[in-house]
Formats: sequence, C-alpha cells, structure tokens
Amino acid sequence: MAESTMIGSRIRERRVMNGIRQAELAKRAGISASYLNLIEHNRRRIGGKTLNRLAEVLGVAPALLSEGAE
Repeated sequence: MAESTMIGSRIRERRVMNGIRQAELAKRAGISASYLNLIEHNRRRIGGKTLNRLAEVLGVAPALLSEGAE
C-alpha cells in the first residue's frame, strides 16, 4: 500500500483508540460519515483543511496522521 493512502488507516486507528464512533468524528469535523468512511478505507484523498479538523478532534498533530505521506 502506498504511504499516501495510509492516512485513512492512521485516522481510523486514532479514532478507535479514542473510542469515538465514526459518525461522531465526522459530525465534529464537519464532514459526512460516508466521506469519513471512504477516507478511512483509503478510497478518497483528504485535503489539508479536513486533515487539520480531524487531527484537532482526535487531539493529535496533523503531521502524526500524514507522516510519510506525499
């Protein structure tokens, strides 16, 4: 798997570690649950603003989620 597609997997891992449901994370980040699902399954790319919002909700630095990504 290419590193650029691993961002979604990292987001999912952090979400599960924090005990947050997918729908709740999506709502708090201002995106749809279906879009978050596609991101987490590495089927959609993620923009910088969305990455920053997800990182903020998850309580991590955006670099932690995108480390090594293009």
